[in-house]
Amino acid sequence: MVGHLERATRAPIKAHVRKLDEMFATDGELLQQWLDVVEGKDVLPWFKDALESELRSRKICEYHPILIPGLLQTPEYTRVLVTARQVRKTQEEIEEVVELRVNRLPNLTQRPLLWFVVDQIVVDRIVGDEEIMYKQLHHIVKLAKDDKIRFQVIPGEVRRHCGLCGPFRLMTMNDNRKIVRMEHTLGGTAFDKDGEIEEMAELFGALQAEALSPIRSVELIQDIMKGLK
Repeated sequence: MVGHLERATRAPIKAHVRKLDEMFATDGELLQQWLDVVEGKDVLPWFKDALESELRSRKICEYHPILIPGLLQTPEYTRVLVTARQVRKTQEEIEEVVELRVNRLPNLTQRPLLWFVVDQIVVDRIVGDEEIMYKQLHHIVKLAKDDKIRFQVIPGEVRRHCGLCGPFRLMTMNDNRKIVRMEHTLGGTAFDKDGEIEEMAELFGALQAEALSPIRSVELIQDIMKGLK
C-alpha cells in the first residue's frame, strides 16, 4: 500500500495518513500535508505558502487587531467567520476550511514558540453567541496556562496605540531566515528584506510593551468569561 501511495497510484485516506505519521514518527507533519493537499485543494496559493512557512518555523509572533488569530480559533468560532464571509460555499466546503484551520495548531505547539498580541476588542467582541465566545476564550486560557502559547492583550485604555494596523506575523524559520506576512482582505503578502523585518520586529516589540503581561492578560480574559455565562 505504501508503494502505491509513493507512486501516486492510490490516494491515501486520513486513517492511512495517521498510521503513517505514527509509524514514521513524523509528529503529525504528514497529516498536516495531507490536509493541505487533499482537504485544502481549494485553498489559495498565498495561504498554502503561509502553511508551508508555519511548518518550517521555530518562532511565530502574531498581532491581530480585530479577530482571534487563526491558529487559536476553535471550530465553532471559525465556522461562524467562514459561514458569514464565504456565503457561496456548501456546508461540506465550510467544514473543510474549518478542519484545515483548527488542525494547524496541534502540529505546531511541539516546535515553535508562539507569541500573540491582540487588541482588547478581540476578546470583548462576541462572535456567534456567548457560548461560542466562552469556549473560544477558554481555549486560549488553557493554551496559555499549559505554556503552549504566550498571549497578551492591549487594554482598551491605551490611547497612544503604536499598532492600529492590519494583522501581521513575524516568523523565524528553522534556518534563522525571517519572514513577515501581512494579511489583507484579498489574502496575504510576504516580505523578507532586512529593513522590512527590522521595522516589523520593532513594531511587534512596541505592541508587546503596550500590552498587559501574559498573566494579567489571562486574568482579563477570565473576567470577561464570567460575563458570558
